[in-house]
Amino acid sequence: MNKKTDLNEESPLTKVIDDVSEGINDAGTVFNSEETPVIADSTGKEAVRYLLWGLLSVVVNFGTFFLLYHTMHLNYQFANIVAWFLGVQVGFWVDRIIVFRHKSNTAFREMLAFYGTRILTFLIETATLWVGISLLSANGTGSKVVGQILAIVGNYILSKFFIFKNKH
Repeated sequence: MNKKTDLNEESPLTKVIDDVSEGINDAGTVFNSEETPVIADSTGKEAVRYLLWGLLSVVVNFGTFFLLYHTMHLNYQFANIVAWFLGVQVGFWVDRIIVFRHKSNTAFREMLAFYGTRILTFLIETATLWVGISLLSANGTGSKVVGQILAIVGNYILSKFFIFKNKH
C-alpha cells in the first residue's frame, strides 16, 4: 500500500525544524555596537562554565603539545609555544561568548588584553615545564599538567576581573 503524503500537511520533522528556526529568529543579537548592561551572573555558575568549557582550550593545548613533543619529537619549549597560542585563541572566544557572556564591540582590544594576561600565565607554565623537565628530569606530561593547573587558576582571575568585566 502506497500512501501519498499531502504536500500541505506538515511532517513531524518539518515542525521541529520550523520551531527551532523560529526560536533562532526570535533570539536577540549576540554582539551589538554599544555596550549593553547585562544581568549579573552568579560567580559559581560562571566558574563552573569556565572549568567545563575551558576544557576545550585545554584539550587543544594538550593535544597540540602531545602531537608536537611526543609524536613529532620537537623541542618541548617550541611545542609549548605553539600549543599555548592555539589554546589561547580557542580560550578567548569560549570565554568571551560562553563563559562570561561578554557583549561589546571591542573584541580586538579585548583579545590583545587577553593575550597580554595569558603571557604571564604562559611564563608560569613555561617555568614549571623547565623546572619539571630540565631540572628534575620529570615526565613532560606531568610537568605540563602542573603548569596548566597554575595557569587555569590565574587565567580565570585575570579574565573575570580584568578582561571580561561586564557593566551591570
